[in-house]
Amino acid sequence: MKHLLLALFTLISLTSSGQDKIQKRINYVRSFRKESDKVIVELGNNPQLCFLQMKNNPNFAMYSALLKQHAQKDYFRSRKLFEIGIEEETNNIKFFRVLNKIEEKKYEYLQPSPIISVAAVAVDEEAENLYKEALDIFDKKQYEDAIDTINKAIVINTQNTDYHKFKAYCLSYLKQYKQSTDEVKFALEMDRSNAELYEIMANNFYFLKDNENAVKSYEKAIEYERENLPRLYHNYIRCLIEIPTPQRAIEVYKLYQYRTDAETAYPDDTERFSNDLTFYAGQAYQQIKDWKTAFDIYDKLIVMYPDVYGYYAQRGRLYQERGDFTGAIKDFETALKLDTAQSILLTNLAQIYQELHDYKKAESAYKEYLSKNPEDAIEIGNYGYLLLGKEEYKEAQIMFEKSIETDNKNIDTHIGRILAAYFLGDTENKNRFIAKAKLQFPEIPIDTATLKTLIKTGNYYYPQRIILVWENAIFQ
Repeated sequence: MKHLLLALFTLISLTSSGQDKIQKRINYVRSFRKESDKVIVELGNNPQLCFLQMKNNPNFAMYSALLKQHAQKDYFRSRKLFEIGIEEETNNIKFFRVLNKIEEKKYEYLQPSPIISVAAVAVDEEAENLYKEALDIFDKKQYEDAIDTINKAIVINTQNTDYHKFKAYCLSYLKQYKQSTDEVKFALEMDRSNAELYEIMANNFYFLKDNENAVKSYEKAIEYERENLPRLYHNYIRCLIEIPTPQRAIEVYKLYQYRTDAETAYPDDTERFSNDLTFYAGQAYQQIKDWKTAFDIYDKLIVMYPDVYGYYAQRGRLYQERGDFTGAIKDFETALKLDTAQSILLTNLAQIYQELHDYKKAESAYKEYLSKNPEDAIEIGNYGYLLLGKEEYKEAQIMFEKSIETDNKNIDTHIGRILAAYFLGDTENKNRFIAKAKLQFPEIPIDTATLKTLIKTGNYYYPQRIILVWENAIFQ
């Protein structure tokens, strides 16, 4: 059963001020690994990696001895809390100590919940048979019937978390996300260390567009999961990119790499999730403008899987973002050949040709896209800006009017309509359009500063010529 499970990053930490920007955190150590020049330490709550460096560190021997002293084979049984000072820029550990008993009592809510033994749960044969029957019904996608059957098992044995988890899955498939979450919460009262329950809940919050609670649930899921399933990290990283919180996405990706360092074989469709996980990590690096790492990821994926549309499309967007239009055009054209249904890339090509002043190719791309997506108000408006650049003002005005009829909530389109009237020398309509824009967007001043902001954040490509005449258009 697979869900897209998604999620904001909240740290449970104490923060200190100072030149070194060191964060003090109360946490437990889930694992650590000794390397030639450092010890990699994995923290449990809001899982992340930090580093105990060997070089130029007089405390290395003492801190590594503390780690070894309190290490246990099962990290969830340790429950030992530490105060850890972590340098923000490097994640290097600057100090490290064990909490005393009074402090540990104060912060006991940060200790991991104990793993519930499966053997401790009573098994009823009749309930188990009903559970198996419900699974068979689920496989036939008869989710309501599956719920009816599992409810009978729950009546017999209400303490079995698997039954409640299964019911929560069914409710999610029926898009009854709040009811599914209630079922998960009931099950968590019996087993607070069940990663899959947190995963289901994160998914529900994501679809309810509650990113804050989705992230909290995702953090708990990766804290308690032990199987290193790529699906979980894949979906969380994807969510973090959408928010966007790229830095946390990269941290989660590195955490996954650390946990799976010795693993090379993937069963079933796990490899697909692992590759997509890496793909989304590439987007996170792209968001923080680490071009080299992003390119390395996309290049490797394309070599391994040369027939995947998405890898070429995203590398093309990266080329476009960097201003390497030759590389972008090549990748977009390849992607469109691999999947002709993905017409959105035609708008990327149109924008590139527009910036290159190749209006013929830009217009051709817009026309092809709009023939397939005639209700896309943003791209209709963008086509209008292209026509302004070509000095076809009447045709541009028609496009802006059409865009506003479809969706009048884009300030960029109103600006385009004002400009078209200005270029046509139609002062009466220009002033009327300015008045309408002010009425539609009372919180946005129709001035030079607004245009400068839209150039950076808006939906449209503004040619230099339009930027130069804008002030005259609104003040004359």
